[in-house]
Amino acid sequence: MFNDLGRSRRSGGSRFYSRLCGNGNHWERRSAKNLIPEGPDMSRRNSSSARSLNSDNPQKVAYITAIFPGVTITFVMREIEALTRMGFEVIVFAIKRPALATPDPIMPQSETEMPCTYARPDNLIRHFRENIHCFLRKPSLYLRSLYGFLRQAPKLEPGAFVRLLFHFFVGVGFSREMVGLNVSHIHGHFAAGTSIALAASLVSGIPFSWSAHASGDIFVKPVLLPEKVERAGFVVAVCEYSKRYLDDVTGLKYSPKIHRIYNGIDCVEHQLAGVGSRSERNPSGKERGPFRVISVGSLVGCKGHGTLIKACRDLKERGHSVVCTIIGDGPERLTLSRLIEELALEGVVSLKGYLNLKSVYAELKESDVFTLLSEIHINGYRDGFPTVILEAMSMSLPIVSTWVSGIPEMVVDGETGFLVHERDHVAAANALERLILSDDMRSAFGKAGKERVERLFNLSESVSRLADLFSNSPGNKVKQRTR
Repeated sequence: MFNDLGRSRRSGGSRFYSRLCGNGNHWERRSAKNLIPEGPDMSRRNSSSARSLNSDNPQKVAYITAIFPGVTITFVMREIEALTRMGFEVIVFAIKRPALATPDPIMPQSETEMPCTYARPDNLIRHFRENIHCFLRKPSLYLRSLYGFLRQAPKLEPGAFVRLLFHFFVGVGFSREMVGLNVSHIHGHFAAGTSIALAASLVSGIPFSWSAHASGDIFVKPVLLPEKVERAGFVVAVCEYSKRYLDDVTGLKYSPKIHRIYNGIDCVEHQLAGVGSRSERNPSGKERGPFRVISVGSLVGCKGHGTLIKACRDLKERGHSVVCTIIGDGPERLTLSRLIEELALEGVVSLKGYLNLKSVYAELKESDVFTLLSEIHINGYRDGFPTVILEAMSMSLPIVSTWVSGIPEMVVDGETGFLVHERDHVAAANALERLILSDDMRSAFGKAGKERVERLFNLSESVSRLADLFSNSPGNKVKQRTR
């Protein structure tokens, strides 16, 4: 579709983390240790290209997402900050600001701390002018680029098609600023960010890449998926499950450019945010309180919160004293509230709404087990690689989750927690009961989980591999040759 477009290539940051740190498709049911492939794609801890960045002339990378900042994209903000510490200048572009403000010592407090250029309402008129300017200056390029987006009309519902055209409009608008800032590479996150990145790349010639996360990106009615993979300099799959899925739908044609890079975290992040390490909730000589279950995730069907609520009912009927806290918000809130009421669990299960990251860590610290019973929803939506599981593991919490998507790559069944089949509240209750009855098991699983995060999901290692890809981008090579 976009093959006839010119392939010419042209020769950003925050302080939230640096001020803390200073410097349908199921996996086969088997051990998570066997789901992570060995070989050169595992890790490259020493990235020579990243270390050799010239601090006087940092490579400028544009990051694009739909909403920024946000409580559901903390992994993106970690990534941006880590790249900034490595010497990149990351410039953030987004469609709009978040509707919900969540002040947090870990996350940015304002646009001053993590600057971002927004499409709406700030720049709509300006983007209109830029689209007119691009059309008048390079009509053939503009129309060919637009045609690739217009061809999606028969495949999309009217609302989705209008959004896609808006993303093209925004991408063209952002592209002029990117060229003026001498951006050498564009990186998109999620479906909207990637569509904008594609449009900006088509009209500017700046190479682009994108990260494949979950449903809207790749699993459910993906927009321009083959074109995005084909045109991208590289694609980041945040788990092996997603990489294999992309390989499958593209017939392995672009497999060499699809790189599995996990969303990494720093295991001391909670401590640097002022939340101490988790202590055992069964101190010697003291009476134990209720067993505390925690889950964190948007209140949407694919998170499996309904199954967790039913599992809590089962535990209550078996005579266990349990309290369950579900952190998050979303369209399923009323449905879940009614389920809690129907099962007479008002004193057992609570819906806390969105909390900032520091507050989430504080809740994790006071909990006994983290549970996320993800499922492939009836509409096909599913988790990709829910990073909150890593955050819980970094706090030495045992995990109860499911065999869905990339979760088995994080959780080793019987070693760092238990994995159960989706929608099976009895199996979930059984797994939780085993943890209720064994302090030693909880402690062993928690310790093994934290060690696994430190070994395989380290933030600096993941970002070093991403930085290496950015440094080898055609746009950066052009920039280096012209200095």
